[in-house]
Order: sequence, then structure tokens, then C-alpha cells
Amino acid sequence: MIQLAGLFSLLLLLPLLFFLKHLMFEASAKLPPGPNAWQLLWSISQLKNKPHVAFHNLAKIYGPLFSMRLGGRLLVVASSPATAKAILKTHDRVFSGRFLPSICYAIPSTLQSYKMRSTSKECNGIFEYVNCIVADLFSTLREVESKGEARKEKVLMEMVDYVVEKEGEVVDLDDVFKTTLCNIFANVVASRNLLRYGSCGNGDMAKDLVTEIGKMMATPGLVDLFPVLRRVDFWRKREGKILQRKVMCLWEGILKERRSRNGSSDNGRDFLDVLLEHAFPDDHICFALMGLLIAGDSGLVTTRWLMAELMRNQDTLSRVRQEIAEAMGTKTTMINDSILSTCKYFQACVKETLRLHVPGPFLVPHLALENCVLNDYIIPKDTIVVVNAWAIQLDPENWKDATSFKPDRFLGSNIDFRGNHFEFIPFSSGRRMCSGYQIGFRNVQLVVACLIHYFDWSLPDGENPENLDMAEVLHAGGLTREKPLFMIPKLREKYVV
Repeated sequence: MIQLAGLFSLLLLLPLLFFLKHLMFEASAKLPPGPNAWQLLWSISQLKNKPHVAFHNLAKIYGPLFSMRLGGRLLVVASSPATAKAILKTHDRVFSGRFLPSICYAIPSTLQSYKMRSTSKECNGIFEYVNCIVADLFSTLREVESKGEARKEKVLMEMVDYVVEKEGEVVDLDDVFKTTLCNIFANVVASRNLLRYGSCGNGDMAKDLVTEIGKMMATPGLVDLFPVLRRVDFWRKREGKILQRKVMCLWEGILKERRSRNGSSDNGRDFLDVLLEHAFPDDHICFALMGLLIAGDSGLVTTRWLMAELMRNQDTLSRVRQEIAEAMGTKTTMINDSILSTCKYFQACVKETLRLHVPGPFLVPHLALENCVLNDYIIPKDTIVVVNAWAIQLDPENWKDATSFKPDRFLGSNIDFRGNHFEFIPFSSGRRMCSGYQIGFRNVQLVVACLIHYFDWSLPDGENPENLDMAEVLHAGGLTREKPLFMIPKLREKYVV
């Protein structure tokens, strides 16, 4: 009995011994400089509410590459184009791991076996396999490009029709943006609308679920700081089961309907057909579709900021409208990607919005897959590594008049967001770069172009748009507007459908 008790005690101590061994290695290694626990306490409020600002201030003290301990985790933060390039390009493979929040491990094991590109911890064989499926999707969409454009045009027409009905009334543009962007992606992946404008009932379920998952992914729990507690994290496991039921409930009816038709939708082949052809289990398909829907929702942040910046800068708005009108010419069709491809100034406005209001200030958190030497410092295996894109893109050393909205800076410039210019990386770079950045960019353009081309907009109570509140807040991992955008539309032009 005594021997069993001793063995049991040893087993309980093993996690602690491994943790202490890890700490001893870090203590002996030359880590990047950074604040100690007591110094962090002085900035705990800013770390909680505006971590991107807190990390920017710490970088001023400790340099563009600093480290800090959060519970049992080591965090390394890069805050310059050079350090970002070292992580995302030079040592891309080593830092290609993805830090997964505890909610991912709380999802039942049948879901963990399927690693989508967005949530795969390592760029392994499964990662490459799913990339092939994504490539199959984009190949499919190219084959049926006309039908894909028809689906998108249908969603945009529904948006314009809804705003026409609300002419002269106060419109919640956040609801318009969210519904339109999610429906564009839903039509691409499943050939149907998922949300309704001003919806209640089932439509609200999808909207709430997207927001809920975003919050859960972005909000660290105790287990995220102390991974040794994962096996006893019963609360997260309960949340994971509830989340699984909600996701399955949202998509199961769509799967059943598609199977009842024995194949593709009436509008041609889509991503759902690709997943069904690869014979994935239903739970895997449901979470894959949910992931794509969340990806579509990420453009919401940029759409909000772009519309707000255009309202505050009326001269810029007039110039964009003139450019779109010239591109439209005598066409009576709905605005489309082909028309906007010639609108270079409008594209510059979107780029400037992405620079000034980067959607995710820390991009995607990376994980060191092995020990690595970076700028003469040791980065231990399993270190969480983030790039403070917000600090880089607002740094006066990288951008002249960095805090002002000046789209002209991108005209005649070769700087783009494809991951080759590390002073401008809103979609990251390397293996973990957002694979749908071009689609997201075009969708943001389309939604805002339709709203400003067909409608004049004013603020409630006659407020001057130049005084529009531009306060920001970190919400569900995205740096969005603190206040919702309410505006009053007035139809400018008639359009032919």
C-alpha cells in the first residue's frame, strides 16, 4: 500500500518536474530581454484591454524582439519589419506551428483528427492534404466563374434592395456588412444564404455562433496559460461539447438537403460538393464550413473601418465615387470585380484602411516547433510567437504621417499585402499567410462600392461625418470600431437588374 501511494505521488509530481526542467532550460538560455512579473503588474490593465498598445510600449523599452512569461507560457513579440521577416520568412518552417487555444482541445476527439489549414498545429501531411482540397475548390470556382459571380451578384442585389427599403431610416450598417459578407461566403461554399437582414430566429443563430466562436478562440483561459491543467479542464470540455452541438445543428439540415438532391446545388458545384466527394464525416464537414464562414466574417472589421474613413474624408469619398462611375460607364449591371479591378484609387483606400486599422493586430499566433536561434537569442520549443502588425504598420519609421488616412501613399507604389513587404502585412506572410486574402479584399471592395455608389449617407441627428467617433476596441481577436455604425441612406442612382 505504501509503495502504491509513493508511486501515485510520483505520478502527480511528474508534470511539475517536466515544467521545472523546462524553466531551468529557459533560465540557462539567452532569451530576448523583457519585463519581469512585477513590471508586468504595472501594465496589467493595458495588457487586458489594449495588449497591442502595451506590447508596443514594451518594445520601446526592450527592443523590437522581447519576451515575457504569461503563467507557464513563454511569449516572444516581434515589433519591427526585420524581426517579422525573420519569423515569417527566414525561419518560416520553425515558426509554422499554430498556437491552439484550449477550446480546440476541448472539442471531441473525432473533430481533432481533422486539421483544417486554419487550425492545424503543424504544417504536416494533413495540412498539405487539406491545401489540395482548397486548391480543388478554387479550381472548381474558376471552372464555373460565371455562376460564382451570379451568386455574388444576387447577394449584392439583396443588400441594395434591403437598403432601398430603409431609405430615410437609420440603418445598422454593422448588420448589413455582417449579413452580406457571410452570405457571399455561404453562397460560395454552399450555394445558399445563411443570414437575413435584421433577422430573428434561425438567422440570429448563425450570427451569434460566429461571434461566440471568435470570442472563445481569442479569449485565453487558465489552461492556455498553464497547459499542464488541460487534462482536468472540465469546463472547457463542457463548452466544447455545447459548441459542437450548435455547429452541427446549424449545418446538418444543409447537408441533408444536398444529399437528398444527389449531388451539386442548382447553381453548380461548390465547396460543399468538394467535401462530400472526399467522403469526410459530417462533423468534419460542419466544422470546415463553419471555419470558412468565420473567415468570411473577418472582412467585417475592414468593411466597418473603410466605410467610416470614407465618411470622415468627404473629398476622398467624392474621388472614389467618380472613379467608380467612370469605370461603370454606361453599364447597367451590378458593380462587380471586373469593374472594380480598374479602380486603382479605391484599391489604395482599402489598402490604407488595412494599414491604419489592421484587422488582427497580432495576426495568427505562431508556435516554435523546435529550439531556434533568432537575432542571437534562443527561442525554446513551444514558445508562443506573435508579430505586432499594429505597431509595425503605425510606426513613423516605416510610414510617413503614419496615423493619418492617406490612400495616395499606395498610388505608384509596389508595396502590397502579399507578404513580401514586411512593413505592411495585414494578412501575414509565409506558410501561415491567410489563403483567402484576395477573396476577402475583393468582397470588402464590392460591399462598400455598392453602398457608396448607389446611396448618399448621413449620420443621425445631422452629425458632421468628419466628427465620427473612431475609437477602437479589441473584440474577438479583431481590432474593430468601439461603437456601431448607424447611418441614413438616400438613393443616388437607379440600377437595372
